[in-house]
Amino acid sequence: MVLLIVSWDHNHHWGLINYIPRHQNKWVYYVSLFFLLDLGEYIYHVTMHKIDFLWKFHLVHHSDLMVDVSTTVREHPGETCVRVCFLMLWVFLLGPAIAVLMLRQVFQTFFNILAHTEFRLPEKLNNVLGLLFITPNLHHVHHHYKLPYTDCNYGDVLSIWDRLFGTYQQLPRQETSFGIDTHLDPTINARFIPILKIPFGKLERK
Repeated sequence: MVLLIVSWDHNHHWGLINYIPRHQNKWVYYVSLFFLLDLGEYIYHVTMHKIDFLWKFHLVHHSDLMVDVSTTVREHPGETCVRVCFLMLWVFLLGPAIAVLMLRQVFQTFFNILAHTEFRLPEKLNNVLGLLFITPNLHHVHHHYKLPYTDCNYGDVLSIWDRLFGTYQQLPRQETSFGIDTHLDPTINARFIPILKIPFGKLERK
């Protein structure tokens, strides 16, 4: 479906990219779309946290009590469907070529895996890289089990949106505890079927 939308955009010269000055230049084209697609992911992530119905699916990802690389793919099938729908919307609105989406996917996959590793970067390195990119240090804060930290550091690849929209936070490693305060039962969080049932239960927020 995404490929059909890409084709339609291209054939009809549709998409925001066509209104960006000098978009025919490859550097302008790729960089502009990369930033816009990343902004779209930031908006998607915030939306998943703020709308109760969507949060019930997304909290499955947050319910992991030990964040590591496996957390990257800990996503409820319901959220996967929502994610694809948002991607189709961004593609329709922006009009990127398939090459941009492929490049974006490579970066997104790399940074998502990196962000969920159990290791943190040295503070000096994190302070430099974190000015532009989401690092494990920043994303670990997002997986802290309590507000306001759960609602911070939404960025996908770039950290600039959190700084721009006031959702940037830091928290020392020794003060960071993973999970979500409404779902801390390991007998549920570690079992496949109970995890799938989480979005269909009563919503709790603290």
